[in-house]
Amino acid sequence: MDLGIKGKAAVVTGASRGIGRETARQFLEEGVRVMICGRNAETLERTRAELAQQTGGEVHAVVADMTKPADIARLIDTATQKLGGVDILINNAGQMYSGRFAVMTDEGLKEQLETKLFGFLRAIRLVYPQMKARRWGRIVNLIGGAGKEPDPYMFGSGITNSGLLNITKSLSTEFGEDNVLVNAVCPGWVATNLWQRNAQGLQEELGVKSEEEARRLAARKNALGRFGKPEELANAIVFLCSERASYITGVSLNLDGGRLKGLW
Repeated sequence: MDLGIKGKAAVVTGASRGIGRETARQFLEEGVRVMICGRNAETLERTRAELAQQTGGEVHAVVADMTKPADIARLIDTATQKLGGVDILINNAGQMYSGRFAVMTDEGLKEQLETKLFGFLRAIRLVYPQMKARRWGRIVNLIGGAGKEPDPYMFGSGITNSGLLNITKSLSTEFGEDNVLVNAVCPGWVATNLWQRNAQGLQEELGVKSEEEARRLAARKNALGRFGKPEELANAIVFLCSERASYITGVSLNLDGGRLKGLW
C-alpha cells in the first residue's frame, strides 16, 4: 500500500531507541526524510548511522533535551534548514513516572510535565505555522494509557497523560480547518528500554520476587497476554501520518493488546 508520504519531512523525538527509532525506520522506508533527536550524543549518532545504512534514506540527528525550550527550538530550526520544513511531528520523547501518591515528589512531577506536556506543546507551537501555510500536517502524540484509566501506581504519568489527551483533542479541532491532523497513540506495556527501567518498581508494587515475574503478571493484564513490540506501535504511528488516514483526527488509539477495558 502506498501511504502517499514519500518526500515529506518528519521530526521524531526520543528516537535513539525503541518506538521512536522504529518509527523513524519505517518513515525512511516510505521515502520520508527524517530528523531524529535524543539526549545521548553517542547513542543518537549510532542510531542515525544504522538507520541510514539499513534504509538508504535521508536521516539527520540533533542532540536535544525536550525539557529545554532552547533545545526544542534548535531541533525544529535545524530540521527546517536541512529538510526544508516539517510536515510530520512525532512527539515520542518522554518518561514513565510511576509510583503511588506517597512517593511522588514535586520535582518528579515537574520533570514529567516539562518533558511531555510542555515539551510536546513547545514542539507543536513551532511546527504548526509551517503546516498551516502548506495546508498539510500530521502530529502524533505518544501518550500512556494511564491518562484514560487512572492507576494509583501510575499517578504521576496519569496526571500528565490526561492533560495531553485533552490537548490532542482540542488541537485536532483547532487545526482541522488547515488540514493539520492531530492524533494520539496510547501504548500499553511495550518491550523497550523504558520498560526495563520501570521493572523494578513494578516488582515492588506487585509484591513479587523477581522482575521476570513482574513482567509475566503485567503481560497477563491485556487480552493478548504479551508485551507489544516497537514495530507494532510504529505501524500505527506511520499509518496515522499517511494519506490513507486523511479523515482521522482527534483520535487516541489504544495500542495495548486489549489492556484498557474502557469503551474509548
